Amino acid sequence: MSIIDQAVAHYETQERLVISVPEWGSKDNPLQIHVFPMTMAEVNMIQRISKKNASNIEHAANIIVIKARDADGNRLFKMEDKDALMEKADYRVVARITEEIEAKFFGEVETHKGNLRGTGSDISS
Repeated sequence: MSIIDQAVAHYETQERLVISVPEWGSKDNPLQIHVFPMTMAEVNMIQRISKKNASNIEHAANIIVIKARDADGNRLFKMEDKDALMEKADYRVVARITEEIEAKFFGEVETHKGNLRGTGSDISS
């Protein structure tokens, strides 16, 4: 198996995050948002569609549009839904979803970034 095949296989075995959103479903049947691990292409897309001076609110909407999937991996939102998320959806719900996604996937990236900074001096010594 090639290295790229191993990288892809590793990604495919990663645990997905499932976020229950009763506000966007019903008490007995809440919306289940499935979030797969972050890919470099998705991070790039989120950065690209966020304006240079994007607010945290716009960033949150972008993350949900890009990352929210159904159980089969299909996107729940289109780019055209971003404005409605920002202007018509309950901020508390959007913030909670985004916080869970960031804590699971972006938090790990930030942790590793810190570790990489420390590694640089180890390599040069």
